[in-house]
Amino acid sequence: MSSFARLLVLSALLLGIFLAGALAAQAWLNRQGERLLAEAVAQRQAQFLQALETVRPGPLPWDDKTQVQLETLIDARVRLTPPAAAGATVPPGYLTFTQKLPAADRTEPADVTVAFALPPLLRLQLAHLRTWVVLLVLAAGLVMMVIVASSLWRRPQLAAADSRTPWRLSRDEMGSLEKLAQTSIAQGSALSQERDARQRTEQNLALNQRLLNQALEEKIHFGRDLHDGLIQSLYAVGLTLESAKPLLQTNPGEAEQRLEQCLAGLNGAIRGVREYIAGLAPDQLRRANFTRAVELIFEELRGARPVALTPTIDEDATGALTPAQTTELLQIVREAISNSLRHGEATELTVRLHRNDREIGLLVQDNGAGFTPATNGGGFGLGNMQARAEQLRATLRIDSQPNTGTRVIVTLPLETA
Repeated sequence: MSSFARLLVLSALLLGIFLAGALAAQAWLNRQGERLLAEAVAQRQAQFLQALETVRPGPLPWDDKTQVQLETLIDARVRLTPPAAAGATVPPGYLTFTQKLPAADRTEPADVTVAFALPPLLRLQLAHLRTWVVLLVLAAGLVMMVIVASSLWRRPQLAAADSRTPWRLSRDEMGSLEKLAQTSIAQGSALSQERDARQRTEQNLALNQRLLNQALEEKIHFGRDLHDGLIQSLYAVGLTLESAKPLLQTNPGEAEQRLEQCLAGLNGAIRGVREYIAGLAPDQLRRANFTRAVELIFEELRGARPVALTPTIDEDATGALTPAQTTELLQIVREAISNSLRHGEATELTVRLHRNDREIGLLVQDNGAGFTPATNGGGFGLGNMQARAEQLRATLRIDSQPNTGTRVIVTLPLETA
């Protein structure tokens, strides 16, 4: 076999290896792009489900305020897709997914289409992947053109090549192999640099996703604190105002006393908002012991209703709690007392905190109307109590039946206290 034939066979073999590697790399890059898109959709879908748990928008159709709130929480466009909205279009350059919603009373099941723009880092990474695929294709074409040109150029030189010495032919062949080796090394270095850049991009994308999840959790925690603190206080003030209205004509003195109580409640709410903005715990609950804190919560929420409170607080139990755990337990007490007064119309309340060798127990019990937990959808209140218990790594149990009152039980292991 002549030297030209050997060179041609070797070049064809190297081209085949290069093309196989290029196709494998292209397939791998395509899979990476599809995986990134799938992960972005899955993460945004999890955020949407978490936002639904937070907002609890209620039965369809949603109003504009609810839809805007959902879109703000997940930074995406939310569109209902029942038959009436089947013609809705998705903005170009957005990723979408469809989430089926369960049917509510007199409401047909519907789908929600969520469209969101690709994160900038993800768009950059996909652009890198596409660019690399194009470069691989161009490189394969260039190698093929070099081989074809070399074949065409070598044919007129066959006669002259016969006169070359074996040493000259070997030197030319070694030079060609050296160039091929240098090209392979350069391409390997470029692939390594691209891999490092892709890893850095993935790390930045993961960091941005963690920051987004943290911001969403902070919004959820902020809404929970507003519901359990400020809203409950304002609701108690409203009930006191409502009870004072009929007394303006019949008993002005009592009406004035209740109005003063309302002013004190509003001032307390304003003070609580200021302290929350400053990043402080409620001042009264921070300075008082657990028993006094429960009494303050009860006095704030009771208004003018004739309700009796029996607190039984074990000081050994309070001494085992951290300040953060004390605050969370008092918020659960606040929500339980508010539900007993607002919904259960209770006249007797018992709050008990005790401990044993393994755990600390909190009990809030009333003699109100009760309800059936399995069939009661609940609102933000029950969900907030459950979320606070999970944050404490405690268990929450609600025992209630119609006309038998309600018992809220929180069990906190001592190793977490």
